[in-house]
Amino acid sequence: MATEINIEEVKNNAIHSELLKAMCLISQARNIVSDAMDEKELRDAGQWDCLDDTVSGLNECSRDVSYIIGMIITSRVAVLTT
Repeated sequence: MATEINIEEVKNNAIHSELLKAMCLISQARNIVSDAMDEKELRDAGQWDCLDDTVSGLNECSRDVSYIIGMIITSRVAVLTT
């Protein structure tokens, strides 16, 4: 008979809290920079392109951290369910 998987235990132990915190901070930073891009003073100063590059960089960071989180969760779930 197969052992029943405790979904709550897997959920609680699969998440990497520090990387999740990093994702939240990256998202928050991206939103702040995106909002700043709408400010007339920054557009008039010619800084829109720089801010756009910053948002792109934050998107890349988010993608990289998401990939790492996915790999860790997959590994942890495999350990917890075998």
